[in-house]
Amino acid sequence: MYPHDADRVGDNHAQMATLSLAIEAAGPTSEAESPERPLRVLFVDDEPHLLSGLRRMLRGESKYWDLSFATGAAEALALLRSCHFDVVISDMRMDGMDGAELLWRVRERSPATVRVVLSGQIEAASAVRAAGVAHQFLNKPTDPSTLRRAVSRTRVLEPCIGHANIRRALGGLDGLPSPIATVHSLNTALSDPTCDVDRIVHIVETDLGLSSKLLQLVNSAFFALPLEVADLHGAVAGVGLENLRAMAKSTEVFRIWRGDAGFEPLAARLQAHSLRVVQLARHILPSPRRPADLFLGSLFHDLGLLSIAAVVPELFAALACRASGPWTLHKERTMLGATQGDIGAYLLCLWGMSDGAVEIVRYHHDRRGPTVVLDEADAVFLADAICAEVDDVPGHIVGLSDQAAEGLDVTDKVDEWRRYRDQLALDTTRNLA
Repeated sequence: MYPHDADRVGDNHAQMATLSLAIEAAGPTSEAESPERPLRVLFVDDEPHLLSGLRRMLRGESKYWDLSFATGAAEALALLRSCHFDVVISDMRMDGMDGAELLWRVRERSPATVRVVLSGQIEAASAVRAAGVAHQFLNKPTDPSTLRRAVSRTRVLEPCIGHANIRRALGGLDGLPSPIATVHSLNTALSDPTCDVDRIVHIVETDLGLSSKLLQLVNSAFFALPLEVADLHGAVAGVGLENLRAMAKSTEVFRIWRGDAGFEPLAARLQAHSLRVVQLARHILPSPRRPADLFLGSLFHDLGLLSIAAVVPELFAALACRASGPWTLHKERTMLGATQGDIGAYLLCLWGMSDGAVEIVRYHHDRRGPTVVLDEADAVFLADAICAEVDDVPGHIVGLSDQAAEGLDVTDKVDEWRRYRDQLALDTTRNLA
């Protein structure tokens, strides 16, 4: 546990309330946060020769990055008190305060700052502690292109989130909270020595919070899996039950929701809807070029919607209020300065997910124009629209329009896809009976 864990166990309600109050004063991007200025990046390591190597390796980035280097956590905290950094990249194993505790303090001081662990081999316990506070993991040593991409892509979608305070709130959201009953079920299963991967998958697939954190970790450099993970079974197997047991004991990895009771049924409905979208998208596009992207994009297509409900419930309620008109993309942009797709894509980008998955989530409600051959983003758009015709979920477009079907040249296939959707719903009902 961190030194202050006793004050932070499961305290999502207080954190979300603080973020909500911050967003009430939300305004457009300030000049200090303008995408045109150099990205302020702080590297932290307690070995000076490693920092010197990074400084030499990144000399060519000085035009685009405002680089700072701190020898150890104490020096880093002193710099953080005098300057805002867009990205903090820290080694994990340092004398005194380690990287996990440093990044926790960065999150408390500046939630919008992107937090990255750049470290060599570390024991599982240290990785678990970092998992609760880091957005991304990178292996040490790393090549310039990998480091450059990890740092620079954090800014790609910043202009899409029009309110700076909403970006700060999203930066503090390094994982979605989960219902206490779900976390309890996970802990109970993991404490059983006979527990297997299938049992854990059955629990994880019911909750977007558990799924998102698990897939964030399994797609990171820490696990260094040889293949992309294209389903939850592969994710659970990739992380391993022993690592999951260690994570389950941490108050920082799988967080418990203690806020408004309305969040949990909403999360359950969105997760059930997302799982059907995964299945229908695979049916629509049975041989995708990027299976992992199709899986991640369809599973997390509503990540932005659920994040709005978690971070700014009052704005979620305003969006859902029928008296102010139907829920539309225009309404989202007016109230949030972004669409739910923009917000979900921003989070996936922040968490180091693939560019393909980011694109799918961003455009899942917003057709990008005619296409010659259906791709992963088209399949998720179609699956989401068709499932939303019967699923009880807010914030969705009203079914698949004839115009959209014609634009994708799939009019003759829609009825068959709707029958497949209905069969999925029937199978779900039978499994619950």
